[in-house]
Amino acid sequence: MKSKISHLIFIAVAIILAAVFIWLTVRQTDFEVLKSVAANANYFWFALSMILSIVSYWLRAARWKLLLDPIGYPVPVSSGFWSISFAYFMNLTIPRSGELARATSLYKMEKVPVDKSLGIIILERVIDLMFLGLFFGLAMIFNADTLFSFFSFADASSLGKFSIAAGLLILLILLFFVFRGRLGKIKIFKKADNFITGIIEGFKSILHLKQRTSFILYSVGIWFCYFLMTYLVVFAFPETSNFGLAEGFFLIVAGALGMILPAVGGLGYPYVMSIAFAAIYLTKGQTAEEGRMVGNYFGLMLYFAQIISMLLFGFLSIYFIARISREKSEQIE
Repeated sequence: MKSKISHLIFIAVAIILAAVFIWLTVRQTDFEVLKSVAANANYFWFALSMILSIVSYWLRAARWKLLLDPIGYPVPVSSGFWSISFAYFMNLTIPRSGELARATSLYKMEKVPVDKSLGIIILERVIDLMFLGLFFGLAMIFNADTLFSFFSFADASSLGKFSIAAGLLILLILLFFVFRGRLGKIKIFKKADNFITGIIEGFKSILHLKQRTSFILYSVGIWFCYFLMTYLVVFAFPETSNFGLAEGFFLIVAGALGMILPAVGGLGYPYVMSIAFAAIYLTKGQTAEEGRMVGNYFGLMLYFAQIISMLLFGFLSIYFIARISREKSEQIE
């Protein structure tokens, strides 16, 4: 009962955050300007961005397969691809639900235990964090002034709350391992312990990885796609077509932070991008208001382009997951 209540509270918070971000974005968006910009934008770059997002799905699925093979679960890349497509689709409804949806859909098709899939997914998130840190470092080297301007818009109290929440989570994890022996006698904690053991086993899959070069290339390819998905869209508008790689490094960091925010449908992204452009314009000696205006239509149009990709392949994934699952069931019979 408590878990259901906490789940409902999380969903309510996500919906409220989404509503706040919608209101903030709409409040500072001039829709006449947006209409004019949309009519004159070069949509070739949006199409290319959408294609690259799907390529990143495939690369992520191929990397997932490399990590599943050493623990005894060789799965087709296609099954991983549809699980990942479904995961992104689910993230549009409930923030962070994609990880569980990805693991459960793969189990439905290939019978890979959910705990082991989740262990690998957690490992992937750690690797993603390292690449985000790399781009953060590049942004700091090539565009430090813009980065500092961006964080000057952040709410210090929000950062404080996040730090407290992260600290409590770490404390709970430490307490669990300290009292693991005593808790193991309780049935519900025994199940939790077995589940966590499965996650750790999945996490350790990288230690038995044979195709390490392929793993590195897939990881680099994923983040290269992420970078191009954002950066190439600057060429769709005359106002941003002169942006260089330094701005690109900064935008991928800002965009990643926007997607991390726990708002339904990733609706924090357009608002964060408006702040990012305000920081860029301030650094260039222009006003934050000019930057916000450009950031609004840039963020909104790129956001909608990616949402179209997620919806299209999300709906396709529902069909293919059901089809593959049915075919595998028929083979067993």
